Amino acid sequence: MKKRILVSTLVLGALLTGSLALAGAGGCGSCDKRGDCGSPSQGQGALNFEQHEDRMGHRMEMMATLLDLTEEQKTQLEALMTQQWQDRQQLREKMRASRDALREVEAADTFNEADFLAKAIKQAELKTEMMVERDRMKQQVYALLTLEQQEKADKLSEMKGHRGKGRRGGFKLI
Repeated sequence: MKKRILVSTLVLGALLTGSLALAGAGGCGSCDKRGDCGSPSQGQGALNFEQHEDRMGHRMEMMATLLDLTEEQKTQLEALMTQQWQDRQQLREKMRASRDALREVEAADTFNEADFLAKAIKQAELKTEMMVERDRMKQQVYALLTLEQQEKADKLSEMKGHRGKGRRGGFKLI
């Protein structure tokens, strides 16, 4: 009897350990250990248009319910979000190229501080540009909302003290 329990426990432990090892860290499924994907057009977390459409549909449902959007507002917001996603593609490509260039400098046999600094500054400039684009988008969204809806969106985003943190808490408008 004890032998059966011991064997069963060992088999169960091996199965659990194996399943955890296979689970991995996530990503898109084709990423290597550093998060680089096999596709040059996508990186970790990059969305294709269909995935964007799915995410946008879910976000629109949530916004429509929580903010009590009109049909006209829904249509305008969907058009705005689609246009913004398409406009950001070029910036995403620049950021991807900048990351790759920075990784090349990091992987070099000898460290070139001036080259690294120049590429790091370029990366920071692109991140700043992305932040400006995100805030511009938020302003465009708020322009479509009534004052009451804007106030409600602000209250929702401040919930739990996590302003604009998306999945980690609060309400993320854009």
